[in-house]
Amino acid sequence: MSSLEVQKRIEEKLPGSKAQVQDLTGTSDHYSVVVVSPQFEGKSMIDQHRMVKALFDRDIASGEVHALSLKTYTPNQWAQKGG
Repeated sequence: MSSLEVQKRIEEKLPGSKAQVQDLTGTSDHYSVVVVSPQFEGKSMIDQHRMVKALFDRDIASGEVHALSLKTYTPNQWAQKGG
């Protein structure tokens, strides 16, 4: 799975979201992902991460995706961070 495929899946399955994806090892299975989504409003960080990881359950189970390092933000949190 390519970085672009990871980004597209997140942005399609979590409407209104923006994702930045970096392949950490060049092997297309370890990713660092930053997701900004209005759908995260009112949710704990753990719940936000669960929402994103759930999109890749099958890929993680099959080994196609080995690791997702996540940073998740609401639009307000992202703006305060200077994003």
